[in-house]
Amino acid sequence: MNPVWAKLTGTQVGKFILGLTGVTLLNNSANLQVKNNANTAFADVQAKDAVLTNNSTTYKVTLTTSGSQAADYSLTLPVDDGSPTQVLSTDGSGVLSWISVPTSQNWTAETTAFAFGASSPVTMFTLPANALIDKMSVYIDTAFDGTPSMSVGVNGGSASKYVAAGDVNLLVAARYDVPNTEVPVGTTEALEITYSAGGATAGAGRVVVTYATPI
Repeated sequence: MNPVWAKLTGTQVGKFILGLTGVTLLNNSANLQVKNNANTAFADVQAKDAVLTNNSTTYKVTLTTSGSQAADYSLTLPVDDGSPTQVLSTDGSGVLSWISVPTSQNWTAETTAFAFGASSPVTMFTLPANALIDKMSVYIDTAFDGTPSMSVGVNGGSASKYVAAGDVNLLVAARYDVPNTEVPVGTTEALEITYSAGGATAGAGRVVVTYATPI
């Protein structure tokens, strides 16, 4: 006769092991629930890999982390399963959402210059509705002096939506590429450079925005 354990509580050891080669759990509803000690909420499960099998267990899908990962991060799944042809996009903080990617598109690059004596904000151009920005490249053609700073954002919105002040070192002549992590929006956006001279008496640069619009 096989033993049946209806409930196992009060163990005094740090680990409980069943079997020499693993643990097999069966129940009438064919699911496994992991809850906290009070049985009031679900608990986290930690494992090296997650292995999914089909009903025949012939083929498997393994979810694993990158071997070069250097920090913890979390991903939050979308609220639904999306629509056909949509793809997952991140907001840069791990929140995933479904977005529609144009099947045909025009690629455009817009350039806006700014210099040490510029008045902030520096007007750039109006980004079309549903435009998908690939990246923003900031070219410092002539190194600035003083303690200047710049960012790229939206008039009436976030001044650093696309480029933060820490993304660019104005004191070093170089090219700084900032990949876009924002999803396209259904309205136009008036882009602008927010600039602070910080006592600069020299320096010049350009912001090149590469983006695609649906045809």
